[in-house]
Amino acid sequence: MPRYDDGKWHASTLGHFIGLLVDAGQDPAVTFRVVSKGPKDDQGRFIQHIEALMIPDDHVLDTIASTGADVHKTLKALIEAKAVK
Repeated sequence: MPRYDDGKWHASTLGHFIGLLVDAGQDPAVTFRVVSKGPKDDQGRFIQHIEALMIPDDHVLDTIASTGADVHKTLKALIEAKAVK
């Protein structure tokens, strides 16, 4: 398997990328934001620049607090149940 932590851009299908995220470890949460949207083409399509942080357990609450992230209802329920810290 290639190394993806080399600082280079890598192109793949969205499905492959999602699989990499799922296989990356036991990170129970992610924060993300859309940084910018490029211009629309003649079909209304555009490129989005998105930033994401994959958060390992025991760092979720601190990361949410430091980023000011809105919390999705499923993650909120996991936090309230103390399944995620």
